[in-house]
Amino acid sequence: MDAHPQSQPTEKTVYVVDDDESVRTALTRSLEKRGYSVYCYDSGDAFLKNYASGQAACLVLDVRMPGMSGLDLQEQLVNQHPSLPIIFMTGHGDIPMSVRAIKNGAFEFLEKPYSVDSLQQHIEQAIAKSRVLLEQETHAREINLRFAKLTARELDVMRLLVAGIANNSNKEIARELDISHRTVDDHRARIMSKMEARSLAELVEMSKICGIHEP
Repeated sequence: MDAHPQSQPTEKTVYVVDDDESVRTALTRSLEKRGYSVYCYDSGDAFLKNYASGQAACLVLDVRMPGMSGLDLQEQLVNQHPSLPIIFMTGHGDIPMSVRAIKNGAFEFLEKPYSVDSLQQHIEQAIAKSRVLLEQETHAREINLRFAKLTARELDVMRLLVAGIANNSNKEIARELDISHRTVDDHRARIMSKMEARSLAELVEMSKICGIHEP
């Protein structure tokens, strides 16, 4: 792993993972001159041990490396850190490799040699995408925290509400759950309050984030 002069990531953060020291050095110099904070690692393992999500950034990643390949690292990041867009770079790219990378969600796939101007353009787009993904993650996390506060009975009522039982009729929901109409009214009001939903349509959208889908 390479040392870096900056102690904290900034709004223009780029991570570079490449086993070639000369590539890491050249990229660091070029990108830092353009105002980026650059963090370099010589392997996927070193990157995973040190990376912490939560900051808009992108990863410039070599495909072919000893040990964990770039594609192997990508497969781990897809599940662990989906808000980090990946720009692949390789001097030995082929069609199957690029297809696999793109199918797994790679932001871009560049073959060496490439211009720094072109790379910077992709980096700017990738960081912008990362910022949007982080906002979506934060929103989903907040929705799920609200969802976790629902009681078991409120969850039963919410499931029927978003499923559209008899056009969301409280009477039909009461009949389905064998409880009183007034009890359903109370549960429905508490659900809307706890979820901070302004309408049933908004509650339905929240339910999708929480894993409750319309049939």
